[in-house]
Amino acid sequence: MKKVLTLTLAVAIVAGGYMSEANGAGEQPSKQAPSISEINIYTPKELNARQKDLVDIGRYTASGDQGALKSTIASAIERGTLTPQEVSIAIRQLYSAAGLKQMNAALATFDQLREERPEFGADYEKMVPKQTGLSALLGNGTNGAALAKAKNEDTKEAVQYNTFRMKKPKPQNRNRSRLGKLDRELVAAAALGTRVGKNNLFAASEKSLSELGLSKYQIENLESLIF
Repeated sequence: MKKVLTLTLAVAIVAGGYMSEANGAGEQPSKQAPSISEINIYTPKELNARQKDLVDIGRYTASGDQGALKSTIASAIERGTLTPQEVSIAIRQLYSAAGLKQMNAALATFDQLREERPEFGADYEKMVPKQTGLSALLGNGTNGAALAKAKNEDTKEAVQYNTFRMKKPKPQNRNRSRLGKLDRELVAAAALGTRVGKNNLFAASEKSLSELGLSKYQIENLESLIF
């Protein structure tokens, strides 16, 4: 009787092993869940407003469309994406990408715009007063003393400004004196692509933009704006 029980138990163990192997044969290994860092990675799908303004300045300078260039510059300054000084730098660095003739024509258009709109030229500091103290840190306050001083000066000089709602640049960008490497490469690529189309030079410029941090989606967005 003892032998029979032992034999029955052995058969059951062997059968259980075969069943376990059969059931496990069709199972696929579970896919490892993505890490938190992978979930948190955000890839921009298109250029931001500032970058699009730089692209427009580059392509309109290269194409010689002074009307569109003038409108783009005015809109960028009003919305606070670019300062007048940045616009000037962006155009001046396009000598090799857009050509000397086109660059000079664009600078003349910008000078004409600043004559028509004093707030884009020497009076820009009055329209966008420098922020100090807590207002500079928060980015949404104003310097009351500077505003009062500007208002008194405006009253004395009787300067007539065009009325529009100007968005103040962020405090950390308030006195920007130069464009970053990515900004320079972006505006140059836009001018180059407009002038010569898709060639090896433009491909090299796209490679530089990718190395400077633009995603492939943003580069595709750049191409859609140019071509």
